Amino acid sequence: MTAQQQVLPPPVLPDASNGVLYVDNLKDPVRGDVPPYANATVGDRVELTVKTSTNNQWRGSFVLTESSLEKPVIFGILKETFAKGLIAGASATLYYTITHAFSNPIVSPPLTVYLKP
Repeated sequence: MTAQQQVLPPPVLPDASNGVLYVDNLKDPVRGDVPPYANATVGDRVELTVKTSTNNQWRGSFVLTESSLEKPVIFGILKETFAKGLIAGASATLYYTITHAFSNPIVSPPLTVYLKP
């Protein structure tokens, strides 16, 4: 691993249980967290992306400030992202991208959850 490579933790869906997100039980918006990561810097852009197997997509971004360093970045994902067109066997994949001012974007490992009513 080179000095520029960084291993990020996957995003977190606090409402998911054992890899399953029960859509009917969700509040709107649905909380999605990006955990604190090493070498976070004021001005970093954190972008969370959600893609479902039913072709729904959501994206949100946040720019780190001094007060947000070393804290999770909390996003409010529209419940409709998970609920629209929900079918048996559906899933959602979440990942985030960190963009530092003077380096290439870094992409987190994905979090995949099954969607159930």
